[in-house]
Amino acid sequence: MAPDTHPTALVVYYTFSQQTGRVANAVSEALAANGYGVTTSAIEFTDSRWGKLFSELPMRLPALRIPTILPAQRMRKTGEIRVPPEAERGDYDLVVIGSPTWWLTTNMPIRSYLKSSAAERALSGKPFAAFSVSRRYWKGNMKDVRELGETDGGTWLGETHFTAAGGQVTSMLSWLAYMKRGEPRAKILGLNMPPPNLKPDFEQQARSFVERIAKPTADRNARTGAAGR
Repeated sequence: MAPDTHPTALVVYYTFSQQTGRVANAVSEALAANGYGVTTSAIEFTDSRWGKLFSELPMRLPALRIPTILPAQRMRKTGEIRVPPEAERGDYDLVVIGSPTWWLTTNMPIRSYLKSSAAERALSGKPFAAFSVSRRYWKGNMKDVRELGETDGGTWLGETHFTAAGGQVTSMLSWLAYMKRGEPRAKILGLNMPPPNLKPDFEQQARSFVERIAKPTADRNARTGAAGR
């Protein structure tokens, strides 16, 4: 890479409730502030079995409808997706993957992307990092993203996780109410509800994450450029 060439980054993600999308935008802005040319790309879930279910927000009866994908999700199945052309290219210096956690592991759309030839082209020989968005559990999600990305030929830089406020029960009630109504509720059953989605400091967390992964990538590119001169 020439000395005056800015590094480039791909932020590829899936989002249903738009919370992962908010984090992806914050990560993209932080990368741009660190001198990257950034491409942000959202995977679309088009599967004939599940795609329509995960396209409606507010969602009718979310507590009954969302678990219908649980067996396929727990078996780590893949599904039909649409990958934007920019998420198929292999000319980025850094790839960041945004993955909501579904039932302790990587959601089906991102798993499907990481098992595709498009992801292999984007990740082969490239450093990559990931972030999860969930109410609580994220380790299984990030473990799978790392393993799948490394199978695609990527070099793991690290992860961060964004979790919702509140306890296990209140965060679940708050989230289900948001999915049903498309907006937060202050109280449910007389209980004060925490925010249903991201904590207020998520943008600062995104900036800290980017600062952690951007320098190793810049150093790597500098060494590569120096070796080529």
